[in-house]
Amino acid sequence: MRFFRDQQDCVIWYLYLRPTSEAFVVYSDLDYEFEYEARRDGEETQTDLEDAEEQRAAILWCAPSFEEFAHRFWIENRLWHAVNDGELPVLEPRLQNYLNHYAPPGASK
Repeated sequence: MRFFRDQQDCVIWYLYLRPTSEAFVVYSDLDYEFEYEARRDGEETQTDLEDAEEQRAAILWCAPSFEEFAHRFWIENRLWHAVNDGELPVLEPRLQNYLNHYAPPGASK
């Protein structure tokens, strides 16, 4: 189920729902709603929806839950604003901890 897309439609996020009630977030550069509608209307599409290998390559794992995706999205947007507003030296601890988690080994924190 598509739930989010960037402004230029470069990345589209989907909630992958499983019959066992598990759900996780995947992303793709393909707009599957458009692809299936175009196919239904007899138009040529960007991808072969029947090619399982092509589809496996087009859909990438992003987060183990919608909640984790939303939290990371929120944190990363807060960080983006901090960088662009010049507020990095005064980051709140949870934002700094997030950055520290992704810092290369040996980098000063």
